[in-house]
Amino acid sequence: MSKTKPTGKTEKLTAKQVAQLALYRARWLGYGLSTAQAEREKAVRHIGAAYRAAGLEPPPIVVWLASPMAGAIGAELLTRAPGALRVRAQVGDQVGDQVGDQVWDQVGAQVGDQVSRAGYGQHDANWLGFYEYFAEVCGLQDKVKKLEGLIGIGKTCGWWWPFRGAVILTERPCFMQRDETGRLHSEHRAAIEYPDGWGVYAWHGTRVPKEWILAKDALKAADVLGHQNVEQRRAGCEILGWKRILEELKPIVVNEDVEPEIGTLLRADLPGAPGSQFLKVRCGTGRDFVLPVPPNMKTALEANAWTYGLEAKELQLEART
Repeated sequence: MSKTKPTGKTEKLTAKQVAQLALYRARWLGYGLSTAQAEREKAVRHIGAAYRAAGLEPPPIVVWLASPMAGAIGAELLTRAPGALRVRAQVGDQVGDQVGDQVWDQVGAQVGDQVSRAGYGQHDANWLGFYEYFAEVCGLQDKVKKLEGLIGIGKTCGWWWPFRGAVILTERPCFMQRDETGRLHSEHRAAIEYPDGWGVYAWHGTRVPKEWILAKDALKAADVLGHQNVEQRRAGCEILGWKRILEELKPIVVNEDVEPEIGTLLRADLPGAPGSQFLKVRCGTGRDFVLPVPPNMKTALEANAWTYGLEAKELQLEART
């Protein structure tokens, strides 16, 4: 027995609708990455719309704070107040179950738990933009009407915490820096900073202790190599540089080529990775670099060829031509 497809559904986007996708993507990336001041009056109006969509009275008390950290602390304090009642489940269930580790790692479970109770404002851009697109481009306004308040919040402010009778709203970041692939990254300051000075230090998308960024000259190999988190260790090694790390570890020489451009193969025991090997090589500018190479390399020539995806004999042939 054949089944009939339900009618009234958008089964396929038209060419004109597809052409609008890039526009909405760029627009919501702009909201999500904005470092402009929050549009406070608009945000409060949108909060009222979100509450009414949930069948609640708009909160008479609106508290503005300067960062997600301040917001999480404020929400925890408000939660402990006599008679306080969260309405997160009614107002912002659509936000999802993501937990931002920025707050969690810094203040522990009690305050960090508030992260999962937050609405993420501009950082909900990924799904709010999706619904706005279908509302405006595909004519589904009636289906998305209850989300209009949340969509407006995403366009106008940062993280927020809803309570019965009160709401905490926070500012957008005042600074953000990313690498060429879009990951949070800054070599000299927090990669994302808020007006109260709180921020997140990141190296190519991996969060790192702020001392690794602000006090590089005092950073030691032991500080990095003893770190528990593998991704943070990797980032720390990049920040410190293998040359400095190996100078502290005093590695043994496995093989040294007569040509400094071919390099010296070194071996050192790293925490959790004994017998790690590195190639110390001089580039055309006269500077020395240290690169990690596989532990099965036997000569500097073999290791150097590996960095180009070649066999040792292929590198030799290239050198002769």
